[in-house]
Amino acid sequence: MNRPRHIHQSTLGPDRHFWAFVLAFYAAWVLRVVLLMPVDYAIESGWLRQCWSQGLRISLWVLPVIVFLRWNDGVRPVAYLRLNRFPRGRALALGMAVMGAFLAACAASSLLLQGGGLHKLSTMTAADHAALLLGMFIIAFAEELLFRGFIFQRLREGHSFQRANFLTALLFLGIHIPGWLYIQGPHWGLLPLGGSILFAGWIFGLMMEVTGSLWPPILLHLLNNVLAGLLQG
Repeated sequence: MNRPRHIHQSTLGPDRHFWAFVLAFYAAWVLRVVLLMPVDYAIESGWLRQCWSQGLRISLWVLPVIVFLRWNDGVRPVAYLRLNRFPRGRALALGMAVMGAFLAACAASSLLLQGGGLHKLSTMTAADHAALLLGMFIIAFAEELLFRGFIFQRLREGHSFQRANFLTALLFLGIHIPGWLYIQGPHWGLLPLGGSILFAGWIFGLMMEVTGSLWPPILLHLLNNVLAGLLQG
C-alpha cells in the first residue's frame, strides 16, 4: 500500500546509528530484567509497583526514542511517530476490520483452547481494574511507540512492508524472551507463546501500515493485553 511518508534526509532507512540504538536498548532491557526485577517483587503495594515498573519502562522505551529522533535525526518526534495522525475513511474501516478479526480470534482461542473465562472479573475490585488499565495502557503505548512508531517505520523506509514488518515482529518477540526466562525459566510452553507474540506483532504492524497512525496499534495492543488478562485460564 502506497501512503505518504515524511522522510527526513538523515532517516533514509536503518543505518549504524539506528542499529546501535537498538542494540543499546536490548542491552539495557536485559539488565533491567536481571538486576531490577527482584525489586518489583519486593514492592508490596500494587500501585507503587506499577509506578516503579512503568516508570522504568517509560525511561527505557519512550524517552530514548524521543531524544534520538530529535537530536540524531532532527525531526519532530510526535510527527515522525505518527502520533498526530488519526485514520479516516477507508483506512479507518480497514483498521476496524483487522482489529475486530484479531480480537475475535484471540477471544475464541482463550475461551475454547486455553480454558479461559470471565470468572476473574468477579474477584477484581475497582482499584484492580484501574491499575490493570493504567498498566496495560502504558505498556501498549511504550511498546508500540518503540516498535511500530520507530523501528518499523525506520525499517519501512528501506524495505518492503512484509520484510520490515516481519523483522519488527521478530525484534518484538525478542524483547519478551528475557522476562519469560527470568520469571518462568526455559520450557516448551514458550514456543506457542512466542508464536502468538510474533503473530500479534505482525498484526500490530499491519494496523500501522493500513491506518498510517500509531494510535490504532496502541489501541489494539491495549485491548489485546486487557483481553488476555481477563480471559486467562
